[in-house]
Amino acid sequence: MYSYAFRYGFICVVAVFALALLAPTIAAPDPVERGKYLVGPAGQCADCHGATLMGAPMDPGPPGVPWAKRSANLRGLPMFVTDAAAIAYLETARLPGGKHARGPMPQYHFNAADATAIVAYLRSLSASRGVSR
Repeated sequence: MYSYAFRYGFICVVAVFALALLAPTIAAPDPVERGKYLVGPAGQCADCHGATLMGAPMDPGPPGVPWAKRSANLRGLPMFVTDAAAIAYLETARLPGGKHARGPMPQYHFNAADATAIVAYLRSLSASRGVSR
């Protein structure tokens, strides 16, 4: 009675309508949890910044290469005055003055959502060892 195209189109319309009704109930991922994952298992930031992310002494780098003697304390991101500055750094690998961080820090280029999640997570950490704020 109805053509194949009509039935297929009708099913698609019903499916889109049902998804639109369900969409508000699907929770968006928590940015702090996403940031925790990106800093932890994905990014392995603790390898250089220490288990508590409070910074750690670094082994000497190659001769003539700008190399940090100690990794930065990431808890609370004290080196960035604003979230926007921290996010811009994670997106561009450039510090607010335009320079890159010294080695061995990789020059990451995160997308805006991931950079925002990393900042949210690191800002949620107190500058004190193991204390969340």
